[in-house]
This record gives sequence, C-alpha cells and structure tokens, in this order.
Amino acid sequence: MLWRYVGDESFMVIDCSWDCCGGGDYCDLVEEMSDKFNCLLVGESGTGKSPLCGTLEHCEQTSPCLLLDVDMGSMSIIEKPLPSIIEIDSWHKVQSIYALLKKQDWKKLAELTGREAEYKSVVIDSGTELEYMLRSSIVGETGGEVPEQQHYLKTQERFRRLYRAFRDLPMSFVMTAGVRELKDDVAGIVRHFPAFQPALAKDLIRMTDLILFQDVKVEEKEWVRTLQTTLSQRIIARDRSQKLESIIKGKKLYFADIARKVLS
Repeated sequence: MLWRYVGDESFMVIDCSWDCCGGGDYCDLVEEMSDKFNCLLVGESGTGKSPLCGTLEHCEQTSPCLLLDVDMGSMSIIEKPLPSIIEIDSWHKVQSIYALLKKQDWKKLAELTGREAEYKSVVIDSGTELEYMLRSSIVGETGGEVPEQQHYLKTQERFRRLYRAFRDLPMSFVMTAGVRELKDDVAGIVRHFPAFQPALAKDLIRMTDLILFQDVKVEEKEWVRTLQTTLSQRIIARDRSQKLESIIKGKKLYFADIARKVLS
C-alpha cells in the first residue's frame, strides 16, 4: 500500500492507493470496517437529525462523541449523556479541529470542549450549512459578492477533500444534510437528494457507507420518526452493511441500535 499527501493550499489530507489495483478515489480498509462507519443523515429541518446524532454518546461503540455545531441546532439535543459540542463559525475552525482529531490531541480539544476524551465518533451538523459557509468564504477571497462557476468548482473540491479526510479518521463519522429536490426529466419524478450542489452530492454519495433519510409521519394518531436505509424511486438512501431494516421506525430513534447492527 502506498501513502501520499494530496491537497491544496486550504486543506491537506492523507490518501492511499493499493499497489495491486493502481489506486482510486478512496479505499475502505477492511480491518477498520468492523469498528467504525460513515454516514450521511438526510432530512428536512425539524425531523430530529440533531437529537439522533446526540445519541451517538449513548452507544459504547461511538462514545465519546464530538459534535461540530455549524447551524446552531444543538439546543434540541437534551437527552443525557450529552456529546461534546463545539460551535463552528468558520471553515478554518473545522480544519483546525480535524487536525487535532488526526493527531489525537485530546488535551487541545479539551480546551475547546471542557472535557478531555478520546473520541470514537465525530458529527458535522450540518454539512449543508458548512458548504454554504465555505462557498461564502471562497467568494470573499476573490472580492466578489455573487458566486460564479469558479466558486462552485472550488467549493466542490475543497468540501470533497474535507469529507474524505473526516471519513478516513479512525472513528465513526456522521454528517447531516437537508433535502434537495431534483426532477428526473426521464422518469418524470422528483427525487430527494442530500442538499448540496448536485455534483458535490454525487461525490459524497459515492464515498458514504450509510445514507439514512429521516422523516416524521403520523401513524395511529401518533408522531413516528422513520429512517429509510435503502434506495427507492424517490429517496436516495444506502446501507452498505446490508444489516439494517429498509425502514426503521420509533417514537425515539437511537444511533446505538444502528451502530450495533452495522458494526457487528
């Protein structure tokens, strides 16, 4: 196996390629698949994505959990034990936290969280807001006000590298996202994708183990939360482990139930 650095002036990551196959966009190390996973948790605002991510702290395989709060939605995380939470106000801050996680500098992280812990999972909540933050900073770098094609291309490349870097950390990684509706002109239907610019969404989907689509429905006069784990005509979802039910339902959802099955 060959290891090399890839990156630009804004973000540096470690990539790897296999001698036997000549490399590729990424590789999933088989020995790591048993103790970590990466996930895109997709859903409209108010469906409970942040509280669900907070339950990573309740699971032995994913606790302690570090949650990077980009859209200031951690107020909804109330069930104890609570994850460590860092509010994110810039792209640079996310880069800095990644560097600390990569070096496993738990003491420096404790200065930000008030808790020294060896984290087993990290959450970016939400990726949709982080993409907007990155694009705004790129537009600002050029002195512009309205994004142009070059800004979208730079956003796509930098964000893709960040996602891969977090995914390849020795811990489980979850990123939340809103929902973007795109019409399939051939099939004549509207499909629900993670809310990123279309080319970036395709890149992230390709790199992800679990894509869970979260929703809220009324069944027998009670609110029920649902997670769709498999692809359907309208919903983009995936379960590479093939260990989850197609639809997971409950008044309250816990990542522990998902982690135990996926990592077993």
